[in-house]
Amino acid sequence: MRVVSCNTTGLCRVINALIRGVGLSSARVVIARRAADPEEVSKGPINAIVLDPVEVPSHHAEDVKTVIKGLDVVTMAIKVPNTQVHIHSFIGRVRGESVTKDQVMEALASSRRILLLESKLGFKSTANLIELAREAGRPRGDLYEVVVWRDSISVSGNELMFFMGVHQEAIVVPENVDAVRAVVTDLSQKESASMTDASLGIPLKL
Repeated sequence: MRVVSCNTTGLCRVINALIRGVGLSSARVVIARRAADPEEVSKGPINAIVLDPVEVPSHHAEDVKTVIKGLDVVTMAIKVPNTQVHIHSFIGRVRGESVTKDQVMEALASSRRILLLESKLGFKSTANLIELAREAGRPRGDLYEVVVWRDSISVSGNELMFFMGVHQEAIVVPENVDAVRAVVTDLSQKESASMTDASLGIPLKL
């Protein structure tokens, strides 16, 4: 059993969906990380964009590989003056000669714990994501889903790209619940995940 970090959790969900749905073969991801969690008053704000780490790849790619074996994935990370939600710039390639935007959207939309949003409906920033969770009545404004901006999805030949948002405090909760249940019960992965999602109100109702 392996339970990974917030950024790695978001990446694993999206990468797994794309492997299954469109045959993803590689991924290159630049992560803009929040500088501190909201309660960490001693850490910020920072008056800079910090390379974190300077070395490439960041640990996120190596962590993804512990869950999804054999994937060609490289990640880079920076810290930005923000306490709400990480943003990933995701660029991937599929095994075939081409992929369509509709295929990418279907692969993501049909997968568990991935939420597709439109910027034209007012979702243009990390703050908008937190407000969405608050207005939906989620405790503490928790956003358990990884968010992909539907209108950021773009394809060119066998290459796909989009922006995604990862709520650093809440996104790992469903997988941690699943992990505990995997240790103490004989439920299947699908049954367990469905129970977790039902208890947490996933997916979020827009």
